[in-house]
Amino acid sequence: MTTISVSGVGKCYRTNRGPSPWELLGRKLGLAKEETVKRSREIWALKDVSFSVEKGTILGVIGPNGAGKTTLLKVLARITPPTEGRVVGVGSVAPLLELGAGLQPELTARENIALYMTWHGINRSELEKRQEEIVAFAEIDEFLDTPLKRFSSGMYVRLAFSIAVNMRPDILLADEILAVGDLSFQERCLQRVEEAGAAGMTVLFVSHDMAAIQRLCNRVIWLNGGRVVQDGDPAEVVSAYEQSAWILTSGTAKRGKRGNHVSEHGEILSVRLLSADGREIGAARQDAELTLNVTFSLLTPGVSVRCLLSVVTRGMLAFRAIQPDEFHVVEPGIYTASARIPPFLLSDTIYSVKASLALHHEEKASALVADNALSFRVYADDDAERRSLVARGLVQGMSSPGAVMPRLQWHVAKDRAVVVSAGDRAS
Repeated sequence: MTTISVSGVGKCYRTNRGPSPWELLGRKLGLAKEETVKRSREIWALKDVSFSVEKGTILGVIGPNGAGKTTLLKVLARITPPTEGRVVGVGSVAPLLELGAGLQPELTARENIALYMTWHGINRSELEKRQEEIVAFAEIDEFLDTPLKRFSSGMYVRLAFSIAVNMRPDILLADEILAVGDLSFQERCLQRVEEAGAAGMTVLFVSHDMAAIQRLCNRVIWLNGGRVVQDGDPAEVVSAYEQSAWILTSGTAKRGKRGNHVSEHGEILSVRLLSADGREIGAARQDAELTLNVTFSLLTPGVSVRCLLSVVTRGMLAFRAIQPDEFHVVEPGIYTASARIPPFLLSDTIYSVKASLALHHEEKASALVADNALSFRVYADDDAERRSLVARGLVQGMSSPGAVMPRLQWHVAKDRAVVVSAGDRAS
């Protein structure tokens, strides 16, 4: 059963610029003409967007900032009408576009819950049942009769999400619910969205967290410039999006621009990630052999160079690799230092690379540094196996993969026999 049908939807915003204060003053003083040409501009936040969503689908919507993701949810939630096209939805809709919208700070949590539920036509007996669920999820039992203006920001957000999700709508529109709250709250949000999809609720989930998108969604739409770029399997769409994004943003050290990556002795020109067959890539599997290439120019004969790579994920250093021996430059030129990353070292997450060159010339030391010179994504080599481990609680959730995940050599052997008496067994 189709719960959402979007056909040729477009949303256009028009900006008109009238006379400036200086032009108005000039008119009064007779220094400017009365006729002023209004300069207008059309901005299409969405253009020719079409798709349909079946009941129980968790649909991820991804794309860069300004791609039209939030505008799409606003159109589906009937907050803003489309300029063109048609949207058909079956059932009730609960938008989570701004957590806390509609809550009254002067009222208590209990009063806000009652007010919100009354607005949506929920009777008193059902209200009392849902209030228990809301309070339990938000963990505000002791503060149920406290005005919201005395809540901490974390308590406020927990209550807002709990109220919205316990409306039990047919269609849930969630925009960046992982951008607020602590890690524990974010994980509970993810679990609640998963439960909603399993119960038959249709969910549209917007997020920049690609790990969460792949964990939750069974279908993904990639938007860019207000248009649908790709629609399909989460792993395929996310891979295409991230590879496109990182190819565009990689190699931030640009020639001709002064900075820490350039000096009188030379310049870091690029940092690239290569596959085993020599192709430049922006994403790879855990079981792939990779190579990091640092290309640099050297202008001073007689300089000695040593390369250092720092690989970072989620604000922490995953590992640091240092070239074991210095390279002595005989003549000026362009050089490339390559470092091989073995298979099964990296975890399924996003990494950024800082490249440095330590230079020694005539007993003087200096350095070239390119911060955030490259970003790339690594995918789990066996997603089904990892999901099984997550389900059994043997590893953390897929949204917290860690810095590295090496495949080590393991050996299990029997040390000695243990004698267990019948009494021990009974106890």
